[in-house]
Amino acid sequence: MQRSKSPAWTAALIAALFLSGCLASCAGSPAPAPESVAAPTAVAAAPAPESAAPAAALPAAAGTAPLPLPPLPPAPPMETSTQQVRLDALESRFASGGVGAFARDNSASFTSFTLSNGIPVVVRKNDANRVRSVSLVLRGGSLIVEPSRAGLEGVMLRTMARGSSSWPYGKLAAKLDETSSSISAESAFEYSTYTLTTIDRYFNEMLPIWAGTLTNPSWGSTDFDRVLSDSKLALKKKAQDPWQTAALTMNKVFFEGHPYAATTDGTSESLASLDLAAVKAHYERTWSANRLFVVAVGNYEVPELKSALEGVFGAIVNRDFPVPVGVATFQGRVRPGLVKQVFPASKGVAYLRADFAAPAPTDQDWPATSLSMRVLSDLLFNVVRDKYGAVYTPGSYIRAFSANYGSLTVFKTDVPGKVKGYLDEAVGELAAGKAMSVAPGPDEGKSPRMSLEAVLPTYKALYINETYQKIGTNAAVAGEIARSVMQAGDPRAWLLDVARVSATSADDVERATKKWLLEAPATWVLLGPEEMIMPVDDAAFMGWGGK
Repeated sequence: MQRSKSPAWTAALIAALFLSGCLASCAGSPAPAPESVAAPTAVAAAPAPESAAPAAALPAAAGTAPLPLPPLPPAPPMETSTQQVRLDALESRFASGGVGAFARDNSASFTSFTLSNGIPVVVRKNDANRVRSVSLVLRGGSLIVEPSRAGLEGVMLRTMARGSSSWPYGKLAAKLDETSSSISAESAFEYSTYTLTTIDRYFNEMLPIWAGTLTNPSWGSTDFDRVLSDSKLALKKKAQDPWQTAALTMNKVFFEGHPYAATTDGTSESLASLDLAAVKAHYERTWSANRLFVVAVGNYEVPELKSALEGVFGAIVNRDFPVPVGVATFQGRVRPGLVKQVFPASKGVAYLRADFAAPAPTDQDWPATSLSMRVLSDLLFNVVRDKYGAVYTPGSYIRAFSANYGSLTVFKTDVPGKVKGYLDEAVGELAAGKAMSVAPGPDEGKSPRMSLEAVLPTYKALYINETYQKIGTNAAVAGEIARSVMQAGDPRAWLLDVARVSATSADDVERATKKWLLEAPATWVLLGPEEMIMPVDDAAFMGWGGK
């Protein structure tokens, strides 16, 4: 199962070339090629059958129940607020010029205003293409749902995306197809997004149609049945996949007692409890102007957009819905140890994952920890795969949630009893300040190394390159803006990441690695056939180096 990998120095050169062009276009220099408009996502291409019925309750997940860790107490209760979200938390910093050139140059493209009912609107003007994205952000996400009703928010939004009282499913699907537009709905831990993507030619026509699915949804029973059935089927497919099951097991263990325990996809039990009445009740309870804000990215004329949004959203009532604020961190809640999940169908192969607390994107350690995980990922590949042939694909990364966490992953191994020792070896090299060489010499063998300080400029370039590859569409930029508003109280916060990463030193990376990985506990999940995973020594997973 050998896989080729481009030399790091080649990747670095490509990254540097791409980066210079990417930053220039993001700052308003030569316009990129026109964006493509995605096909409808939340609305299918053909009407659902008239008699679509909800799927039966899911069977138990493949495999036996995992061995438990000691129980955790519940996280502290979340505070709530009825105040609208802030948009100006970084105003003094931007106004004083205390930001990098990239942030300073791009901040001029941002405008904000407020509708008559208090709903804030953020606009980022982009004349480089004709695609327009407008997202309604619903604060709270899965945090406002009880774990027993996990998945409710997502089911509600996907049902709404299938039509309004004026535009039932079939009529709406045809219009989306005719205009190459799409409506997408996504529920995350702390907020949900409901997005229209279209081109400027059709925007004035599509905006009220999209808004109508929000303000006056059709709530068709057939639409709800289809959405719920699809949700159950997606969960069933995950339960039949060993890697997805390992993730589900980890989430259940790692999120125990935490607000994230109400997962966005739901569980077989929570989905089985949902009906259309519960979805409509959730809408009536949570649909409030103070929970909402709008993000629009495209070639907008702001006065026209303001008038249009006032017309479709200005009448939404503010019911002072209590929105959760300040999610508890995972620091102090991670239980060291190994959970073994038997999965008989995974014949001859095991899967391993470790989760650990990580700094939030607003934390000063976030850039350094992100870079550390990228360096470690390459070391893992070289040691665990290339040197020992013990894994198909290893990896390490952190996420970007307010209560953040990271993972080390081993995708397919046939030596689960040995692989932790190989991981320890790679982690030990990172702890010693070593990294994969970005300019290996002909005599350095299969494991060329350089100091962390020497390779860091390359990893910074790769990081920034990948970051801006991810925001190649207006909809993706809108996603970054929404995250920045939610986590930093300012839509421009993501613009600071270039300077934050660029300013990160090798000492910063070493310090963050020590704090968040080497000296921090991790929860492990090992999944596979009973005869492979049960003999594995649990003690090796209590720390790094078997400690």
